[in-house]
Amino acid sequence: MFGPLLANIQGIEAIVLPLPNEGAQDYKSLAECILTRLPDEDFILVAESFSGGIAALLSQLAVPHLKGIIFVASFLSAPKKLLAHFASLLPIRQLAHLPLSGIVYRLLFLGKGAGNKEIELFKTVIDAVPTRALQLRLKVIAQTKYDGFKSSVPAVYIGAAHDMLVNPQKRLEFVQAYSDITFAQLDGPHFILQAKAKEGATAIIEAVRLLAGKVA
Repeated sequence: MFGPLLANIQGIEAIVLPLPNEGAQDYKSLAECILTRLPDEDFILVAESFSGGIAALLSQLAVPHLKGIIFVASFLSAPKKLLAHFASLLPIRQLAHLPLSGIVYRLLFLGKGAGNKEIELFKTVIDAVPTRALQLRLKVIAQTKYDGFKSSVPAVYIGAAHDMLVNPQKRLEFVQAYSDITFAQLDGPHFILQAKAKEGATAIIEAVRLLAGKVA
């Protein structure tokens, strides 16, 4: 679902690192997988939602060439613990094709302005990920806790003003974790980079410039 976002990012080389759909889905395992695929030149990592936990782990390591992290609508501890646990027990793929599923997607993920095209794309993405992987990730979310780690990696947090999944109070944990962090906000739902691709691209470009300036 990053196609529209990438189309709006100009002047910056952007690479999408898909998460593995097989095997363990805990943050440690996923971080180890991503670590082997990171660029061998200076880079800034963008981590949206669930992927924030991966970036958080990487920020605690001496990762070569990592110059900053842009967290987008993310969290360091379970945002909706009971909801995530309950969702992990449901037949996710079957529910995705129920008549009223679009209403849920608009409410929780893509915003009320999402069209049928965006909803169908969202369903296609869900279908592409094995049910087992989705359930494991939801369990990881439900069990995620901020352990008090500290990191000096410069960071920017881009929040979504109408995020129905991540409470704004969760940003306080980022203040505790990152000694150098800047906050920005976009008007939109949880999956803000998908719902507002143009605005999201602009925010990322601005964040990249800010972080690049810190290491120039």
